[in-house]
Amino acid sequence: MNSHSRPLQEGERIVALDMMRGLALLGILIANSLHFQYGLFVIPDIHQLYPLGIIDQITEGFIIVFAQASFYTLFSFLFGYGMAFLKERLEQRNLQFGVVYFRRTFILLIVGYLHGLFIWDGDILFVYALTAFILFFFLKLKERGLLIWSFLLLFLMALSIATPEEDSSTTLDDQLLAYSIEEKEVLMSGSYSEVVHFRLTTDPLGLGWTGDIIINATAMVSVLGMFLLGAFVARKKWLLDVASHRRLFLRVWWITLFIGFPCKIAYLFIDNYAYEMLHTTVGGPLVAMFYASSIALLAENKRGRKFLQPLTYVGRLSLTNYLVQSIVFTTLFYGYGLGLYSSIGVFMGLLLVFLFFTLQLIASKWWLRNFYIGPFEWFWRWGTYLYIPKLQRRRE
Repeated sequence: MNSHSRPLQEGERIVALDMMRGLALLGILIANSLHFQYGLFVIPDIHQLYPLGIIDQITEGFIIVFAQASFYTLFSFLFGYGMAFLKERLEQRNLQFGVVYFRRTFILLIVGYLHGLFIWDGDILFVYALTAFILFFFLKLKERGLLIWSFLLLFLMALSIATPEEDSSTTLDDQLLAYSIEEKEVLMSGSYSEVVHFRLTTDPLGLGWTGDIIINATAMVSVLGMFLLGAFVARKKWLLDVASHRRLFLRVWWITLFIGFPCKIAYLFIDNYAYEMLHTTVGGPLVAMFYASSIALLAENKRGRKFLQPLTYVGRLSLTNYLVQSIVFTTLFYGYGLGLYSSIGVFMGLLLVFLFFTLQLIASKWWLRNFYIGPFEWFWRWGTYLYIPKLQRRRE
């Protein structure tokens, strides 16, 4: 290991951030529960979404309002915060931030690609890593620049609300329907090798490399906006002293509550492109900040901190737990595993999420009693800092 560079130690962690990461992992799993069971594009016409009728429909509405488009944005916010925090720590010690940063990002890029190809094609790590290469240059900006660029990028995404639907949308819908039918067949009955081959050879949008570029570029704009917002908050150090900034957090809480949720709820009643974009590009980030400010405020309260404490165990192993979620749920639903794909409905899928996340809480707490960091976090530190970090705790 470089004698001057080291990872964050236990006593230096910000508890509220670990709580946010834990909540984000739960929310991401809730949102992904639809896609694990029904594929990348949830199309009711080819899936049995509502075997329990109104119960499943209400559950789907719950997922749309409280989980979809909000928790990957919260995770993006936390990622940007972490990278800005890393930069500050290294530069305070007169170290070269770029070397550590790019090693860390390159490892994430490789893991994200392998995760998306061999485990689950709903991966977010690959896009995070691609965006992180761009984030590096934005981190040179001052606080004001970070905030301005964050708002500009998020506003750019929000402009999609006013974009009219093109005539070609019918062709695209047909392409997505054909893709989903083929996806359902291979995920329900295909072998593991057939599923991997499907990911390698099938084109969801029918646009070849152009489609991949469009998908990744669009996602990167949204992700970068939240990265920069997280970096801005890290620079302001508000989470280090929430009590002194309580009025600010309360203001954010009320604004995001009364604007964010209505933007998402509207999509339940008006199912068209404009309201879908309102739900995703405006409601998603605002509700993410509602969750972040809620945890920041609750963590300052003794009862709130005790209630949220279990989330810190999952949050400290966030990337390990994220990968485990993908492994377990693809095994549960895909044909090469238990084969529950498109069979148990939205409500039962959500119950399965809460059951599994409870197991993750218990397992994470046990792990941290016996080990300092998670398996993937250990590997990531090894590659980032070029030394073998301590893993197992010594028992007295």
